[in-house]
Amino acid sequence: MTAENEIIGERTKEDGGTEISGTVRHIRRTNVLMESCGWTTRQFVRLATPALIVSLPLAMVLLLAALPLVGGAGVLVDGEFVLATSFSGPLPVWVAVMLVGSALSQAVVLPATVIMAAGAMLGRPVSPSTALRAALRRAPATLVAGAILLLEWAAITAIGVWMASGTQALWWPILVMVVLAWAAIPGLLAVPALILEGRTAWRAIGRGYRLATDRRIRAGLSLLIGLLAVPALAQQGLVRLLTLVPEAAVAAVTGVALTTLGVLTTVFQAVVLARMFLFLLAHHDKEPAPAFEGIVRLLPDGPPAPARPVRALAALLLPGLLYGGIVLVNPLGWARVTETNVIEDWVLDGTQSARQQEMVRPPESGGAWLPLSHSSLVSLHPGTGRGPVMVTDDRTTHPALIRCADAACRDTSYWWAEQERNGATDPIEAGTQLSDGRLILPLWQRAGGRTLDDDFELTLVSCDQDDCEPATEARPPLAPITGSPSRTTTALAARPDGGLNLAQAREESSGKATMVSFTLCDNPACSRPVRTTPATLDGFGARSNRSLAVAAGPDGRPVAALLDDRSGALSLISCTDSVCSSPRVTTPVRGRPSDRHPYYAPELSGLSMAVRADGRPVIAYRDEWDGSIGLLDCRTTDCAKVDEVTLTGPGLGRARPALVLDKAGRALVAYQDPGERRIVLASCTGTRCATTGVGRIRYGLGAGLSMTLGRQGRPMIAWADHRDSRWAFNVTTVLDTGLLTGP
Repeated sequence: MTAENEIIGERTKEDGGTEISGTVRHIRRTNVLMESCGWTTRQFVRLATPALIVSLPLAMVLLLAALPLVGGAGVLVDGEFVLATSFSGPLPVWVAVMLVGSALSQAVVLPATVIMAAGAMLGRPVSPSTALRAALRRAPATLVAGAILLLEWAAITAIGVWMASGTQALWWPILVMVVLAWAAIPGLLAVPALILEGRTAWRAIGRGYRLATDRRIRAGLSLLIGLLAVPALAQQGLVRLLTLVPEAAVAAVTGVALTTLGVLTTVFQAVVLARMFLFLLAHHDKEPAPAFEGIVRLLPDGPPAPARPVRALAALLLPGLLYGGIVLVNPLGWARVTETNVIEDWVLDGTQSARQQEMVRPPESGGAWLPLSHSSLVSLHPGTGRGPVMVTDDRTTHPALIRCADAACRDTSYWWAEQERNGATDPIEAGTQLSDGRLILPLWQRAGGRTLDDDFELTLVSCDQDDCEPATEARPPLAPITGSPSRTTTALAARPDGGLNLAQAREESSGKATMVSFTLCDNPACSRPVRTTPATLDGFGARSNRSLAVAAGPDGRPVAALLDDRSGALSLISCTDSVCSSPRVTTPVRGRPSDRHPYYAPELSGLSMAVRADGRPVIAYRDEWDGSIGLLDCRTTDCAKVDEVTLTGPGLGRARPALVLDKAGRALVAYQDPGERRIVLASCTGTRCATTGVGRIRYGLGAGLSMTLGRQGRPMIAWADHRDSRWAFNVTTVLDTGLLTGP
């Protein structure tokens, strides 16, 4: 005798009424959620059969059909597939087909599982094939009832969104949505009313609400917990557990786990619906036995099928293993990357002001505010340890360094580069790493250490793995200026001989010309600076720190690129020797006449530069006028002749492109693609470029983006993902992509 027959009593043809009465008494006394957990555990293999027969084959077909549609638009992030582009072309059609197919399959699978669960509870087992045929016959009514309930839940969601948009306190809209959901969820009892009692869609919905009338609180809470809360908590718990899975197995394990959870959720929800319906039915009338007998009579006839756990297990494993195999083989050559949101585990103190809440602090910081906001990224460097180092700075925080303890940047620490800003009004977007791993940062301070004068001079700070300290004080002063440094743009580069090349662009007060100067140092402390002014560019305005780049040729000679942030012109200042005794100025990109206000500071402009081993510069820049990304590959050391490639079309981006040269001399360019909302990596040899998405922008276009080559020669990209109060600070390491072996 089975456990179910022990619960409901032995069934005999001569005494069917006694059996029904025993079933009613037992259902009245039991707890719906606890009994549903027990029934799901005991009957899972049998009750999962409808989902295994219908839903999983459909999921496999949709998965295989998606491969040619996705093409190269995917990226494998930490071993899992992510679509790193917006839906375009046939992809929306595929998504629509997937949603419609899922809805249709669920309209058959859930009612069939309810039939099997109710049959088992009433001592009348129903085979999966028989239950599916019965559910298929009732599918039109099920779809009508589902459409009505969907509109009801859409209205609840719209009310919650409308309330959330008009208030700062989210708890109030959430509370209202929970109350509305509690009031509306008895409508889901329409599924058992429709499939077990043969009612029409509208009458089945009314039947569900009427049954719950006398026990509205208990029924609403039980359904809310069983149908929504328990599946949501199970999914959240599974997501956290999957973070512990090794990356090599994460795809297969994720596929199997999500498939199993999906089937288990369907079974549990069906059991809860069936059990709650019978529970309310048992309490609805003084004599509920006739209603139970009517359900038993309407249950479809058919021989019960034995449970086949081996087949069920194979069916559960197959979709996950197929997904894991696709990720492992990677037939379409998707990029493999690791991505870490550096601030994900840092805490935000909600008692601070709105401006302060844009900054975060980790739990171990002891309450000290971190120098990090969505706009504070300056540069990314390989570092001397196992992970990279990031330089951060903006108008409201102090310059600081964030060091990653591992290559994926999952563990971070930070320290200040200086303890106070000393009156400087603009952040320093410059810094370079020496061959010994030290970082050299230029920082402004008031001349002579005074606090009230308007004279400033540039100082150098040397940072190792643990701390930053001032470099040897320069004599004469390093790059002194009169007035605020806000009109001066600074860039710094290390030389092969261990010295430094410092470039500055100082806009005249009239705004009609910009003076470019070099400060050349034969050692990192710049104790013997040599200052020269190779060019004054008429009509140029370069007030953005992103508009100037400097590099060192193979023999240490300086080369600088300057982007006019009004006309979009790009000029290159090159030198024939290390002291720049014979400078030359070329303009490989001509600007356009502009009537913009001279103090207009655009977000579009920005450039990055590197110099090849033969001395030829490579420049990536964002066009001032339309936001397109261009790459200049100079044929000569002075860029008198260039090959130009347009990497993207027009688009309102916020971050300048980042450029590095790999070990093979290829130009790697990382940039924002505003149209597709993704981070793109381009690999270029001459004018031949190939691109691939390496990250999906979830919130909005952040202002920071920087790239370097890691210790193993892999591109590492730090970028901000920001919109309104939501933002992330990501570090993406490209592990494997065909671009790295040549376009």
